[in-house]
Amino acid sequence: MDWTLFGWAGIELEIPTTWELSGLSGDQKTGYLRLDDPEMPRLELKWAHTRRKKPDLHATLDEYFKLIRKTYKKGTELSFRRNVNLIKEEEFFDGRTVLGFSWKGSIRANGLIFHTGKRITIVQVMGRLKENWRPTVLRIFKSITDRGDAPLTLWSAYGLKLGVPKEYKLESQKLLSGYLLFAFVAKPVRFQRAVRLAKLASSRLRNNGSIEDRRGELTLRKHPSKNPVPDKGRLSVERYGPAEVMLSDHKDAENPLEAWFRAKYAKAIRGYGFEVTSDTDSADERLTLIGEQTRLYDGVPFSPVLMFDKLSKRTALVFHLWRCNQSNRIYVIQSIGSTDARSTVQKVAESIECH
Repeated sequence: MDWTLFGWAGIELEIPTTWELSGLSGDQKTGYLRLDDPEMPRLELKWAHTRRKKPDLHATLDEYFKLIRKTYKKGTELSFRRNVNLIKEEEFFDGRTVLGFSWKGSIRANGLIFHTGKRITIVQVMGRLKENWRPTVLRIFKSITDRGDAPLTLWSAYGLKLGVPKEYKLESQKLLSGYLLFAFVAKPVRFQRAVRLAKLASSRLRNNGSIEDRRGELTLRKHPSKNPVPDKGRLSVERYGPAEVMLSDHKDAENPLEAWFRAKYAKAIRGYGFEVTSDTDSADERLTLIGEQTRLYDGVPFSPVLMFDKLSKRTALVFHLWRCNQSNRIYVIQSIGSTDARSTVQKVAESIECH
């Protein structure tokens, strides 16, 4: 049996390669997913944010057992057990509170509820009644970790794995045959002092307010409700396939990949000036497009205050795309915002193994 690392919402675990996403709901804070093999559901994962330092895991398990009972038709015989300790290694319990359980009906399941940090996670692995599945359950349970504080969050679906900076939270996803999309949003964690000053200075001129700098933080005194709110950065990762079908209408172009991109993303890049570079040293055809939003007053003389205002409003847009010849797919990474979009795109691109 071949195995792979699966990640979602900061939770990572090893699973057989034949298991794939079949159900998904919620968000990065509270959610649910299910993995199936070609024959049956195999794994369920639930996670929820908690403010309690010592949540009652037995109460959580009671509610979970109630949910299982509702799922089955009346008259179906079910048996439940709690305090099931399949894992004996003490290091597994370091930094987290764990409660094991099992149940049996037309199928059987083993599960864990564990609390670590500010999250409660339930993982349940299901199998047939006469299936020798204990080694599978143990490997999954021993591998599961909550890496919510890691620099990069792993996201996996249908052979695609990507690492995204932790400040980006999943906003939406599309998981379709021939097309995958992960869309993220984040408030920038770093701002240049000049940019913050520019926004405050322009607000002061418009609102006749005053500026005060205390402990390195700039605030508007007269109109505190109008203090600037940091713009949100956006990041998306897309996978298209088959690549030869996507590029078929542009096969006569000098660069079919760039021609496809400009046609496909014409609306997204409208209003931006781009510098395009290609990576000829790579085994796969790669393009990087770095752009900045153009303004009506570009090239017009302006005052120092307007210069700062112009700087603060300038939006950077970076695309990195490539055609993976071995997997016959096209990958497109897009980052937009006032932070270092190019660095973000590079980190995500380096995390993806396309074949």
